[in-house]
Amino acid sequence: MTKTMKKYFALVALVAFAGFGLISCGGGSSSESEAEQIPTDGLLGDLPMLTAKYCNKIVDLRNKLFSGELTEDEAKKVHAEFNATEEERDAQLLLSRQAIHGKEIPVEVQEGLGLTMNGNLKIDSEKKGVTIFAVGSGEFQRDYSNSETVRLYIIPIDTDGKAIETDRGLWYAEDGATSVIDWKKGQKFVVKAFVSVGTSSARSYNTNEMKRWAKLAKFLIIDNSSDEFKKLKDQLEADKKAEEIEAAKKVMEEKK
Repeated sequence: MTKTMKKYFALVALVAFAGFGLISCGGGSSSESEAEQIPTDGLLGDLPMLTAKYCNKIVDLRNKLFSGELTEDEAKKVHAEFNATEEERDAQLLLSRQAIHGKEIPVEVQEGLGLTMNGNLKIDSEKKGVTIFAVGSGEFQRDYSNSETVRLYIIPIDTDGKAIETDRGLWYAEDGATSVIDWKKGQKFVVKAFVSVGTSSARSYNTNEMKRWAKLAKFLIIDNSSDEFKKLKDQLEADKKAEEIEAAKKVMEEKK
């Protein structure tokens, strides 16, 4: 490889990783075509599908760039395609986010928690480049200490009754406040549920994760020390393990 080509590939590496840092896609053997099969008729529209599709496409382009098999001219073409794909992705995701802004997501409260919600949550996805939240309000029906509220999680549940994620605490606010140590009976609150789809701050995307989000049915406020939560968490971990095994089998089949 010539000195000029080495300098070019070094520049490509820096630019590609700088841009790629905006959205880090999960690895694995999933493909763009597989991502395109993700349903788009759910509460989040085509956002999960587009997120997975572009992540897979960008991963493929990044792998080409660093394969060491491209000529300088080929690398320039792939680099241009990489930049064009990122620009297209940003535009598509912005439009998709805007399409679901204000959409209502049902929310349920685990029995016996001592709080009520005032109707459904509403998606707030209007701001570019920030996390998407589903926002709602409620009221405490009994006094709550800080040690009790930290056990309250709000988790997304799919159409099969399975958890999509289980690591999200409950975010509160009241009259602009973001931290209240103890809550009193009758005190009103605002809750923000994190929606891990199509956001530049999410750490990892992959096709299987987006398949789960495409089936979002509701959010559930739950005590993370309860047996119900443990069952949901165990089921999610089992499903993820099964997905990893299937992905590994796929890799070995492709190598035959």
